Amino acid sequence: MNGNVTYYFGHALTGQGVKHLYKEMMEEAELVYFLQGASTSKGSELLKELGYFYVKQGFAVEWFKHALLEEVVEAVYVKGCNRLYVWASEWDIEPTLLGTKHRVMSFYDCLEDAQLEKIGEQLANAVQERTDWRDKCIAKLSHAIKLHDDWEVVTQSCMNWQALNEQVENLKSEVFQSIVLNKTGERTHRLLGTLTPRGAENTVESITKNISTRLMIKGKPGTGKSSLMKGLADEANARGLDAQIVWCGLDAGSVDMVIIPELNFCIFDSTEPHIFDPQDGRLGDKIFDIGQHCALTEEAELAIAEVRARYKEAMQDAMGYSKRYAEAEYTVRRLLDHCLSASLWREKTASLFERLTK
Repeated sequence: MNGNVTYYFGHALTGQGVKHLYKEMMEEAELVYFLQGASTSKGSELLKELGYFYVKQGFAVEWFKHALLEEVVEAVYVKGCNRLYVWASEWDIEPTLLGTKHRVMSFYDCLEDAQLEKIGEQLANAVQERTDWRDKCIAKLSHAIKLHDDWEVVTQSCMNWQALNEQVENLKSEVFQSIVLNKTGERTHRLLGTLTPRGAENTVESITKNISTRLMIKGKPGTGKSSLMKGLADEANARGLDAQIVWCGLDAGSVDMVIIPELNFCIFDSTEPHIFDPQDGRLGDKIFDIGQHCALTEEAELAIAEVRARYKEAMQDAMGYSKRYAEAEYTVRRLLDHCLSASLWREKTASLFERLTK
């Protein structure tokens, strides 16, 4: 019987820079393959082949997509045998446990020197262009975060925090009841989404497809959604339950979802830019409304309208820069693809496809 695939984004373009969680996932894995080499489409194809290889053996597999290039996979995590394969060269991660759980495979020697010399100057220009557009995108996202912070200040001044705290305590009682497990609760980390050339995207449907209870938070910016979810994760761990933190793709310090696997439960931010509502026929879908505790004054509404307009303009600019960033990334990969030796690649990758018993 075949396994299944869950999709995540491998990295996100945030207001604080490029965010990824591969270091955290290295702690989670029992075996980590550091695949090192230039950015080529062949690297993504290899990771997809590895994913299918394990799916056909019955394993559940997590695919981590590139933030800009929707068809590109940059890492694969195989659950059950807990193996992580990551194209490591771009992410400033290095093996620290060589000889035990960390293994390195380099693909730089699959590039043909004669071909590289032919495209060297063109490649250097494309790489510099890619860096420039990335930096402009991140700078604009940083500006958007500051505007979002201004928005939050206004809504926070209109919140009934005592009423929210009472609602949250009731939620904890409902979710956890008297459950306490005789083990240490573990914590894992993933990303919810990111800004792409097509706009803000997420993989919520894939992440939650097998979760029976989905709680969708409705509330204005700054009204405590992220803090609420962090508190639920802390409560779960304190009771011996595992918790997965799924981080925001715009603000690197903000949480957008928490999953408690042993309760088959998740809670997530269901407001812009990822609006979700209960699905017909899905009985475990519920709204958790904290917006009811925020009574905006007319003055606050006017202030928010002005900030919202500037925020949306900044996000549109960032999306435009991300498109140019993606175009430069495509150019870099296309140039490098022409420099690969197909025979060396086949020889190098054959050993990765070893048969496993579940």
